[in-house]
Amino acid sequence: MASNRCLPRNMSVLRLQHKHVTQTIWEGKERLLRPRRHAIWVTKHVDFLDPRVRNLIDIAGFGHVLTLTNIDINHHLITALVERWRTETHTFHLPHGESTVTLEDVALQFGLPIDGEPVTGVSSGNLVPLCETLLGSIPPPDVVRGNTIKLSWLNNNFQQLPAYATDDVVAQYARAHIFTLIGSLLMPDTSASRVHLMYLLLLADLNKVSNYSWGSAVLACLYRALDRGIDFNQDNIGGCMLLLQCWAWERIKCLSPSIEPLTFDDIGAGLGFPLAKRWCRASTQKQHTSSNTVTSIRRTLDELQPKQFLWTPYRKDDVSPLINVVTNVEVSPVSRAVVPLICFATVEFHQVDRVMRQFGFRQNIPIDPLNLDQLHKEDMRGRTDRCWPQYHQKWIAMWNDRHNRLIQGIPFGGNGHLRDNTTYMEWYINRTIRYISPPQQSSDDDDYDTGE
Repeated sequence: MASNRCLPRNMSVLRLQHKHVTQTIWEGKERLLRPRRHAIWVTKHVDFLDPRVRNLIDIAGFGHVLTLTNIDINHHLITALVERWRTETHTFHLPHGESTVTLEDVALQFGLPIDGEPVTGVSSGNLVPLCETLLGSIPPPDVVRGNTIKLSWLNNNFQQLPAYATDDVVAQYARAHIFTLIGSLLMPDTSASRVHLMYLLLLADLNKVSNYSWGSAVLACLYRALDRGIDFNQDNIGGCMLLLQCWAWERIKCLSPSIEPLTFDDIGAGLGFPLAKRWCRASTQKQHTSSNTVTSIRRTLDELQPKQFLWTPYRKDDVSPLINVVTNVEVSPVSRAVVPLICFATVEFHQVDRVMRQFGFRQNIPIDPLNLDQLHKEDMRGRTDRCWPQYHQKWIAMWNDRHNRLIQGIPFGGNGHLRDNTTYMEWYINRTIRYISPPQQSSDDDDYDTGE
């Protein structure tokens, strides 16, 4: 194994290495990221939801997410994965190539819509009065900060639907449930205690909510959280860490907990979809001992063998039936589109051309990624006069052209892994850092795809 501290010969890809957490790790310092999250009362009370509220949440496209229960987030796993994240490419750089969380993962793990209008709109002005119509009451002053409100207020006021509730009240409770899911699970900030009212505006017409690409917004916020997480001084992290953890468990088998297979009756009852629901059953089971510390997970990733990483986990015989049995869920081709991911101020990029093996294609040498350094500086702070649909019209136009930006390729053979002497791997090795912890043993050479 090559020395972990040797920088690649060509630094054209790793432009921001001087800001990356690995620089500090190599100086002998360690850190543990602490993902922030708020108690998710919605999922705890899903069995007690009024059917009318539940029906509206299903219509809005959030019904699958509602069925997820709490999973303990492994802080050590998240920390080690962030060490592999590269802001320049929006991918994790692993020994055998780049990989990332894609729109396919969001659609299958959470069942969220991914093909639709970008999640953007108004975020400034006084939005609080709109709560009167959309939620049925205006939160008190001690709950409000700017255009954000405390999740605890939603928690305390929207658990039990009043008897004889009108259709308007039922809709208000459905919005409150979705709004809480957004702020606590899907797109939490580093406080994990507040949610911005800009999302509530998009929930006004519950019959049209599913027309938005909520999956791409969740992914944009996750990417942005990972971008910020590469700073060693960052000690907490927002974004949907449940999605990241399920993505890792699905693909990196030496780090995932064991789960009992579902029976045909379980599958027929929908207990296998969204796929993240399976991992909810694993939260109380013993995980691999290699998942106990950041250093041990870092070592595991350094020594990752071909058979331990799955490029196409959703094609496995025990997984594909869980997807196919859900007749109303079909992964849109947009899952393999090279497009911007938009969520109000946040714009990231879906670089699936760099992870073609995740879609069953042989990996080509990708083109240079876009430089998004300036976009990464954009956030909600101080942007009181910014109209995001107008400000980001260039990126929105690219998103609107998404069906013409799909990757195509030659299907790979075997399991998709490539030997170090193939064209792509030679290119990759000369442009990245494959190993972070001190080297030990060499990788096994078995079971590779010999194609290029």
